[in-house]
Amino acid sequence: NDDGIIEPIQPNSEITSAKIISKQNGIFVGREIINNLCNYWAPDLELRWNFSGGDKISLGDTLVEINGDKNQLLKIERPILNIIGRLSGIGTTANNWIKNCQIPVASTRKTTWGLLDKWAVHMGGALTHRLDRNDALMLKENDLAAQFSEDHPSERVRIALENIDFKNTGAFVIIEVRNNEEAILAAKTWNKLQNEKPLTIMLDNISAKKCDEIITSISNLQLKCKIYFEASGGISLENLKDWNKSLVDVISTSSIHRGTSPLDISLLFEEV
Repeated sequence: NDDGIIEPIQPNSEITSAKIISKQNGIFVGREIINNLCNYWAPDLELRWNFSGGDKISLGDTLVEINGDKNQLLKIERPILNIIGRLSGIGTTANNWIKNCQIPVASTRKTTWGLLDKWAVHMGGALTHRLDRNDALMLKENDLAAQFSEDHPSERVRIALENIDFKNTGAFVIIEVRNNEEAILAAKTWNKLQNEKPLTIMLDNISAKKCDEIITSISNLQLKCKIYFEASGGISLENLKDWNKSLVDVISTSSIHRGTSPLDISLLFEEV
């Protein structure tokens, strides 16, 4: 890592005590990660946790009390703070989103720390969506353009769905659409395929009002297949109220984990 730790830290036999405190309210995440980190890199440290992952914490709370080798603690202090700060920041942001939204909110795969970001989202109470590409087949606009470049954009939706290998789709299929025409074509095509797996139609960068119009028009078709509707793109905490009465089944966004502010925490050594 950026602290130059490439092997377990050697103890110097001098014992010290410290604690990590929270300097703001939020959702705590990172206990399991830090335990694993210290077990390998700083095994002489004893950590006494006061909170578990997903717990609400307040300004001034002591998250963990640490006792053990001073050399190990000094060298691993920054990685500990970075991990807890970032993951707790994501958990706090995710929790803020779900408290302000009546529709389930899911994170996208635009992650910085991969599955660690997804874990923090889960601890904050939001949905993790796909953890990797194998969880579900997603057909995005770029996929369709690359594979069916000679076809009309709307026809790409139909052709892509008709050529799916259903043995390798994961739990469900997601297809990104940009307008009412593409959404209806996707729904009708899926209905003709008579596949038991559900189809998620991702309504990309479409307003809440327009999404409802699209969903209503497809509902009126009275198709027999199972279809879910996902809204993504251009959704923020500031306009979240516009979606609270929407007909979409889920909102997906990278805003609950990407570029979020870390939770403000500090490690304080106890003075003798």
